Amino acid sequence: MKPFRYNTQTCVYFGRNSIRDNKEQLKPLGGKAVIVTTKFVGNVPNLALMDMEEALESLNVEYRVLDNVMTDPPVENIVKLFEELDGFWPDYIVGVGGGAALDVAKALAQFINDGAGEPYNLFFWPGKLLNNYCNMCDIPVIAVPTTAGTGSEVTGGAVLTRSDKDTKESMNMWLYPKIAFVDPRYLESSPQFLLDTGAIDALAHGIEGCLHKDANIMNRSISFAAFNLFANFKDALLEGNMTEEQFDDLSAHSFMQGVSFMQSCTTIPHGMGYPLSQHKNVPHGLACGIFLGEYLKAFKDQTLVLPLVKACGFEDTSEFADYVRKLTNRDVDIEVSMEEIEYWTDQFMEIQKWRLEANPEKLSREDILNLYRVSLQKYIR
Repeated sequence: MKPFRYNTQTCVYFGRNSIRDNKEQLKPLGGKAVIVTTKFVGNVPNLALMDMEEALESLNVEYRVLDNVMTDPPVENIVKLFEELDGFWPDYIVGVGGGAALDVAKALAQFINDGAGEPYNLFFWPGKLLNNYCNMCDIPVIAVPTTAGTGSEVTGGAVLTRSDKDTKESMNMWLYPKIAFVDPRYLESSPQFLLDTGAIDALAHGIEGCLHKDANIMNRSISFAAFNLFANFKDALLEGNMTEEQFDDLSAHSFMQGVSFMQSCTTIPHGMGYPLSQHKNVPHGLACGIFLGEYLKAFKDQTLVLPLVKACGFEDTSEFADYVRKLTNRDVDIEVSMEEIEYWTDQFMEIQKWRLEANPEKLSREDILNLYRVSLQKYIR
C-alpha cells in the first residue's frame, strides 16, 4: 500500500436540530461572534441563521450579522465585510449558508487574524506554507451549511474569485472550521436548482478526489460509502420528491465527499467549470457537473472509472453522463461561442497545469478543447 496522509480537524455535529442540541460547544470560544451569511432568495427562510442567533443569545454572546456575502465571492467582498465590522473584533466567526458563506467566513477570519493588509498578497502569496496542513489562523470558524455540495464545513480550503487573473483560486491557507453543525432540515426548503447544484458538486468532489493521483485507501473508502448514499436519492432528486431520509442522505453525502477530496483534491471538471461561473453566472456545482459525464466517458481505460459510477447506481459511464446531463440541462440556460471555448482551453492549459499532472490519464490541449466542445454542445451558438 502506498503511503498517504489523512487529515481532518473539524468536529462535526450531524443531525436535525444539531445547533440547539450542541450549542454548549460554543461556550469556550468567547463572548463575541460575527455571523457571515447571504440574503436568501424569494421567501425562503434562513432557518440556520435563526437557530444560530437563538443559540448565541441563550449563551449571552454579543454578535453581529453580515449578510452581504456574494456568489463566487471575490477578494474585494472580504475587504468590504472587514470594513463593515468597524472595530467589532470577534472571538470567532460563524459561516451560515452555502459554500460562499463558509469560504468567506474562513477568509474573513484570516484577514482579521493577520491584521488586514494587501489582500491578494495575504490570500495568495506563493509558498505561504501551502503544504503545512495546519490551521494558520487563531480565530475559530464555525460552519453551518444550508446547502449540500461544497463540503466547505469540513475542508481547509476557501475558493475566492481573483479579478487580477480572471479566475477562481483557493487561498494558500488551511482553515478547517473548528465545529460544523450539519442539519438536513435546512435543505428541505431549498429551491430545486440549489439541491441539484449541491448534489452534483459533492459528486464531482468524490469522483475527482478518487481519480486524483494522490487518492488513497482512506479517501476512496469514504467516497464509496457516500456514493452508496447518492444511489439512494439520485432518482428522487431528479424527480423532485425527496423524503426526509433522503434529505439526510443528501446532507451526509456532501460532507463525506468533502472529507474525502480534502485528502487528495479535485481534477479536470472543477478547473474546466470555473469560466462558466466566472463569465456565465452558472452555479459552481452545475458548472463542474456539465463536464463530469463526458470526462468519465473519455477515459481510455474504463476500468478506472466503472467502479465509481456503479457505486453511484449506474451501469456504465454513458448512463451516468445521461443522468448528469438531465440534471444540469434543466438548470442551465446559457450561450457560449467557439471563440470563448478556445480562450477557456488556453486559460486552462496555462493556469490549471497541476490538474493535468494530477489526472490519471494524460490529456492534451486538443483533449481539453474537445471536452469543452462536447460538454457544451447544447449551448454553443
